[in-house]
Amino acid sequence: MLDRSTPPVILPIDDISLQKPQVFHFSNGIPFYVIQNPQLDLIHFILQIKTGTLYEQQKHISSFTYSLLKESSKQYSANEIADLMDFNGTYYSVSQYLDKVHISFSIPKDKLQDILPIISDFVLHPNFKEDNLDTYKRIRIKDLAYNEQKTEFRATRLMLHAMFGDQYTVGQFSTQENISAITTTQMAQFHDKTFVAENITFFATGNMDMEVTDFVERLFDQIPHGEPALEIPEFEMPHDTAPLIHESFPKAVQASLCLAMPSIGYLHPDKRDFSILSTITGGYFGSRLMQRLREKEGFTYGISCGSVFFGNQSLFVIDSNVNKQDTDAALAACFEEMQLLQTNPISSEELQNAQNYIIGEMLRNIENSVSYLKTFAGWHFRGLDEHNFTTQLMHIRQITPDRILELAKNYLTSNKFTQIIVN
Repeated sequence: MLDRSTPPVILPIDDISLQKPQVFHFSNGIPFYVIQNPQLDLIHFILQIKTGTLYEQQKHISSFTYSLLKESSKQYSANEIADLMDFNGTYYSVSQYLDKVHISFSIPKDKLQDILPIISDFVLHPNFKEDNLDTYKRIRIKDLAYNEQKTEFRATRLMLHAMFGDQYTVGQFSTQENISAITTTQMAQFHDKTFVAENITFFATGNMDMEVTDFVERLFDQIPHGEPALEIPEFEMPHDTAPLIHESFPKAVQASLCLAMPSIGYLHPDKRDFSILSTITGGYFGSRLMQRLREKEGFTYGISCGSVFFGNQSLFVIDSNVNKQDTDAALAACFEEMQLLQTNPISSEELQNAQNYIIGEMLRNIENSVSYLKTFAGWHFRGLDEHNFTTQLMHIRQITPDRILELAKNYLTSNKFTQIIVN
């Protein structure tokens, strides 16, 4: 009988040498990174565009433009595109970020000749249609009305407004009016401005022989040239030092807490070590905040923390939904645990648990060529390559309790956080 009371032995991993992607360049200059996997006949692609909500002058224009590409074929209706993709085993999705957009799709190799030209046509030459836009607006307006009844949605938008203010549209509240204001002409203009060769990097994994690579290039080297997206300038967040923002929401059955502060960029010398501190603080089930607020106090089902990176900056955010009557106690507990991290070195056992968890997550992110492709695309966007895995592994292995203490003193002081409460 299996003994579930004894955990399995944890062994250290050997150094891993990741496959270096092959790099091709289309005639229009777009780099094409390929991770070969001869056993994978379902070819996976990521089209990475340097754009997003921090590049838009009009609220929602980025998400509307790129979310509606699939419905904007000149040859087929939205229903016909959906049927074609389903029939041919094709997956397609769009992910929106602050400073980039990912268009991801996977196509069986034997269907590439049929499906890839259709995808390339609507992403390069979309015909935005009024009826599709009207339908999407109705969905977004209904989603907004539904989300406004959620305390966590309200807390997140207050946090973004506190951090970004009116400097960027991401800091503006979504309203029925700014959703309704989007037009197909504006979407076409935003697409033409941002979907240019200078802003695009292409990634793929699978059984990619030269015939497939050449076929991809013939389709996507038609992407036109244009003005490259500017680097996101650094700006002050927020203007008020550590404000407390409270929104009363009588309908709430729970309270949403959000602690946010401007933090370091992805390439900052402390970033790798800070990510370990973040995990210890609230980034996994064994973290300080999870153990205190959930396991010990019973205030919440879960709590999380992490960094949202953009440009040379980031936001460090801690958020949770707690029992309404425990709002003040939960907030105080968060700051007490961060204060403890600043005053007492963590035990070697606590550090080892976090190290094992982080390394396990790193391995999950490279466990197959598809997950590695997504991870590599993220690294590449920040100017890193496959060696980042080894570098991060070295930091995890070498970090000490004293280093965690030093980082907590530098970054987790209570007067840096904006506190948002919705209850």
